[in-house]
Amino acid sequence: MGNQDSKGQAVSETAKRSRRLADFKDPEGGGDRTREALRTSEERYRNVYDTAPLAFVIWDTECRVTDWNSRARKIFGWSRKEVLGRNFFEFLVPEHARPRVEDVVEALLLGEIEPDVVNENLTKSGETIVCRWSNSILRGREGQVLGGMSLALDITEQVRAENALRESEKKYSTLVENSLTGIYIDLDERIVFANQMLADTYGYPREELIGIESWRLVHPDDRPMTDKIRAKRLKGKKVPTEYEARGLKKDGSVIWIKRRNTVIEYAGHKAILGNVVDVTERKRAEEQFKRRNRELRNFASVVSHDLKSPIIAIQGFASRLSRSLPAEPEGRAGKYLEQIMTSAHRMELLIADLLALAKSGQVVSTLREVPCSEMVESVALGLQDRLDEEGIEFVVADQLPTVRCDRERICQVFENLIVNSIRSLAKTRNPRIEIGFEEGDGVHTLFVEDNGIGVDAKHHRKIFEMFYRVKGTEEKEGTGLGLSIVERIVRGHGGKVWVESEKGKGATFYFTLPRA
Repeated sequence: MGNQDSKGQAVSETAKRSRRLADFKDPEGGGDRTREALRTSEERYRNVYDTAPLAFVIWDTECRVTDWNSRARKIFGWSRKEVLGRNFFEFLVPEHARPRVEDVVEALLLGEIEPDVVNENLTKSGETIVCRWSNSILRGREGQVLGGMSLALDITEQVRAENALRESEKKYSTLVENSLTGIYIDLDERIVFANQMLADTYGYPREELIGIESWRLVHPDDRPMTDKIRAKRLKGKKVPTEYEARGLKKDGSVIWIKRRNTVIEYAGHKAILGNVVDVTERKRAEEQFKRRNRELRNFASVVSHDLKSPIIAIQGFASRLSRSLPAEPEGRAGKYLEQIMTSAHRMELLIADLLALAKSGQVVSTLREVPCSEMVESVALGLQDRLDEEGIEFVVADQLPTVRCDRERICQVFENLIVNSIRSLAKTRNPRIEIGFEEGDGVHTLFVEDNGIGVDAKHHRKIFEMFYRVKGTEEKEGTGLGLSIVERIVRGHGGKVWVESEKGKGATFYFTLPRA
C-alpha cells in the first residue's frame, strides 16, 4: 500500500507539472504565455522608444539604419520607412563632417568608444543642425559586434545662443578695452576689474590696480563726499549719477575726474560699475576762461567809468558853448558844436554797449521761470515814446510762453531786437513790429518781426558780428554791437539765434530758449 501510495503521489506531482506547463501553451492559438509576455515587453519598449525625448538611431556594421524612432523623425524629418536600410552617411552627415564621424564609427566598432560627441547633421529640408550624440556598441549573444546605437539631442538653439553669447562677450570686451573712458568694478571698496584706460588715467600698471582699495584713487579732501555717495548708492538712495571729484595718480599728482557710477550684481554681491574721464585740462581751461572773463569785465567797467567822465564833460561844455552862441550862429561854430554833441552821444552809446557786451556772456547760475509777456511788456514800456513817435504798430501774440532764463539778459535780447526793428522802419509806410513764438522740440522759438527795409541774404550771418552794420540804417544810430550782444546772451542760455529776411521785405529774428 505504501508503495502504491508513493507511486500514486509521484504520478500526481507529474500531472500537476504537466498542467502548469499546459497553462503556458495554447495549442489552439499557436502560442504560449511566455511569448505573450515577450510581446507585451516589446510593446512597452517600443512605446518608451518612440516617446523618448532623444532620437534613437540603430545601425549595423555597414552603417545602415536598422531602426529609427519617432523623435528621430521629428528632429531630422525622415520617416522610419524612408531611412531603413540606408547608410546614414548618405543623408544624415554633411560632407565636411564625414571624416570626423567616420573616425567616431571606427573607434566605436573597434571598442575605442567615444560615447559623447557633437556634430553637425542634415535634415530632410536641407537645413544644417547641431546634435549631441551618445553612442554605444551592440553585440550578439556570443559577443560579436552587430552595430551601434546612437542617441541624439538637437542642441542647435543652445549652440546658437552660446555662439551669440561669445560674440557678445567678445564685442563688449573689445568695446571696454578700447574705450576712451576708464572702466572699473568696485566690490567692497576694492577694484576687482579695471580696463587699460583706467590704468592709464591713474598711472598704474593694470595688474597693480586689481585688488587695490578704491579710496586710494580719490583725493583725501574729496573722500568723505565720494564715500557718502557710494554708501547711499549701494542702499538704493537717490544720488547724482554724474559728479566730479579730484583723483590721485600713483605718483601723487592731482587730477580732476568726472565719474559716472551705477550699482550692478557681481559675483552674487552688489558692486559699483564706474566710468571715469580725466577732465583736468577742461577744468584748467574753465578756470582760465573764468579768470579772463573777470579781467575783461573789470577792464570794461574801468574803461566805461573812465571814459564816461570826459564824455560828460565834453557834452557839458558843448552845451554851454551852444547856449552862449547866438540863436542862429553864423559860420562853422554851430556845425562844429553839433558834430561834437553827436560824436559824444555816439561815444556814450558805444561805451554802454561795450559794457553790455562784456556782461552778455554772464548768465546767472540760478535761472528762474519768467513769462515772456512780462518781459516784453517791460521793454515796450521803456520804448513807448519812441514807438509812438515813429507811429509803429506794436503787436504781441497772446499767451507768450514762460521760459527758464536770466530775466535781465533776456529783457536785453528783446530790447535790442525791437530797437533794431525800429531803426529798420525809419522810411517804411505803416510800420509794424510783431512779437510771437512757435513751439519746437524741447524749446520755445520766439521771434521779432518787422516790415522794414529787410536784410540781404549775404548779410544774414555777418550782422551778428561785432561792429558790423548794414548800410541803410541811420548813421547816428547804433554801434554795431546790439545783435552781437543778442547772440552771446542766447548762446549762454543754450539757444541759438538767426534771421530770415529778404532785402526790402522786412525781417524776422528768431531765437530759441529751453522750455521751462
